[in-house]
Amino acid sequence: MGWLFGRKKEPESAEEMLRRYNDEQAARLSAVGAGELTVDDVFSITGRGTIATGKVTFGVLRVGDRINIVRDGATVSSTEIAGIEMFRKRATEASPGATVGILLRHRVDVASGDVIRASASS
Repeated sequence: MGWLFGRKKEPESAEEMLRRYNDEQAARLSAVGAGELTVDDVFSITGRGTIATGKVTFGVLRVGDRINIVRDGATVSSTEIAGIEMFRKRATEASPGATVGILLRHRVDVASGDVIRASASS
């Protein structure tokens, strides 16, 4: 509790703080225009290619997006999203919170714990 111009300032409610935080994060992410996925597992399927599975942490990932594979804060490689599947259904995009499998266009170095980040220019 503090004083503001001679009047006692009311403490901010937890709901108001959370709303303000979410608004700031949404504004930051929309400015970047990128989605992000944390990789849980990686598979190589003959005839399909490399598939990274995980949960979309924020933003939206779409088929055709250029992506960077980030490990320990440094970009390891980059490629393009060739396909997205959720629970045996094909999708064109993945929203935050969705658990998905992402088919990568080219063979790239990707491992569990990496972050797949869509390029801001996509």
